Amino acid sequence: MKNITLLFCLFLANILLGACSGGEDEKKEMDEGKGAYAFFLKKSITVSTGESQTDVVVEWAKTSWEITIGEGEIVKSVTPTSGGNSSGEKQYTKVRVSCGANSTMKKRTQTIHLFDKTNETTVDLLVEQEPPFKSVTLTVDPMVKYQPIVGFGGMYNPKIWCGDNLISAPQLDKMYGAGGLGYSILRLMIYPNESDWSADVEAAKAAQANGAIIFACPWDCTDALADKITVNGKEMKHLKKENYEAYANHLIRYVTFMKEKGVNLYAISVQNEPDMEFTYWTPSEVVDFVKQYGARIRETGVKLMSPEACGMQPEYTDLIINNAEAFAQTDILAGHLYQGFTDLSSGYVKNRHDYICGVYSRIQGKTWWMTEHLFNDGENSDDSSKWEFLKWQYSLNHLGKEIHMCMEGYCSAYIYWYLKRFYGLMGDTDKRSPTSEGEITKNGYIMAHYAQYATETTRIKVVTNNEEVCATAYLDEKTGEVTIVLLNLNGASQWLEIPLAGIKKASAVETNETKNMEVIDTGLMESAEGITVLLSANSITSVRLTFK
Repeated sequence: MKNITLLFCLFLANILLGACSGGEDEKKEMDEGKGAYAFFLKKSITVSTGESQTDVVVEWAKTSWEITIGEGEIVKSVTPTSGGNSSGEKQYTKVRVSCGANSTMKKRTQTIHLFDKTNETTVDLLVEQEPPFKSVTLTVDPMVKYQPIVGFGGMYNPKIWCGDNLISAPQLDKMYGAGGLGYSILRLMIYPNESDWSADVEAAKAAQANGAIIFACPWDCTDALADKITVNGKEMKHLKKENYEAYANHLIRYVTFMKEKGVNLYAISVQNEPDMEFTYWTPSEVVDFVKQYGARIRETGVKLMSPEACGMQPEYTDLIINNAEAFAQTDILAGHLYQGFTDLSSGYVKNRHDYICGVYSRIQGKTWWMTEHLFNDGENSDDSSKWEFLKWQYSLNHLGKEIHMCMEGYCSAYIYWYLKRFYGLMGDTDKRSPTSEGEITKNGYIMAHYAQYATETTRIKVVTNNEEVCATAYLDEKTGEVTIVLLNLNGASQWLEIPLAGIKKASAVETNETKNMEVIDTGLMESAEGITVLLSANSITSVRLTFK
């Protein structure tokens, strides 16, 4: 009985042992692959626009894995392309991703695949790459027309002030001659002493021979015609009212003298800055003079320009506009911008800016000109690092921006102060000069963009979708050509698209810190209805579009 019982127990034990052994095998089989995984710690990465290397991390456990690269042109290689093992616990592997530069103008994407061999599953890493340049769209509408553009230029260095720092014929030719900068307006001083009038004749004739407009303005009347008055506690020269006729005759003699010497003046001004310390005029005195003697001066064949107030002050400009007799004898409204124009964060400046920009709508088809301004911040410092006028960024943000805003403000002509001066359009012998004597400065090239591309055109509507890219556009009514002058005030390059149908030819030149009116490439938009231009950082670029 005991033997039977023993055998039965052994039988049961064998059965139970077999059952247990089979369960372990089954458990082992069931656990196969459990706890195995592989994935990227990130789902996406953004790489730089240029060639670059970046690291991504693969977390894995108990599996082998491999990496493949999906279709695309961003990723050049990954290292390593495989890793892991079936027995390893949770681990991390750094994978280096090498990328090429984005030479397109579009955002690019590409996928990297990670295959988990144990689970036979795939996870993806998205690689994104922005285009190398921001895209700016410019819209031109030639059907919306604004003011006519007469031209650009500067003041001929007055002999009585500048001594030997005068402009030679070859230097003048650089600015006004064929193949030069395209300047087309020359401003002269009417010297109070008639014996000095001959000093500027040859220069005026040379500029005129190249198609330039010559206009002149007096600073001082002769002492014989003046007295002294006190204005705001300051003694100033003042033209006596009883001498108005004599003064008018003085101006007429100048016009006649220049004509006899071969210079046909385009216009003559009543007074340079009547609100300053030269020869002082009250606004009402200006009106009286123009009413009485404007017609006689205009009979010589010249246009009469209003007195050029220092800040184009409403006190002077409004009195001319609002007096029918004086306005009838005034062909050009003129003024200077020394009281500010571009810094619209200043309430005073913004009010002055808005006033000036509103003049054109009030003058019944006549034009207003900006006839004098200069930018010379830091010139009196002994520390050359504070000579702001030497810096490209300063020139672009001052002269470039001001001309742009004047054009937007319906100005028809822009005339800088001295043509030849260390802060001017051409370098001189001053130690502060940014160029050698007689060489063109950055200011000179900035103005050249407008002189070459906007002179004798009509400003038309243009809009950009980026406030840091400033644009004005111009239509040549004779040829149908459209020209655009652009300021990129951003520290990064900008990819510009001009969607305009019918363009047959496009050309562009650019000036920046290292370039001076250099030709740059233009391309066709993908739609073939427009062109593309790459604007370098902090630059001025001019584009000419031909449609025939």
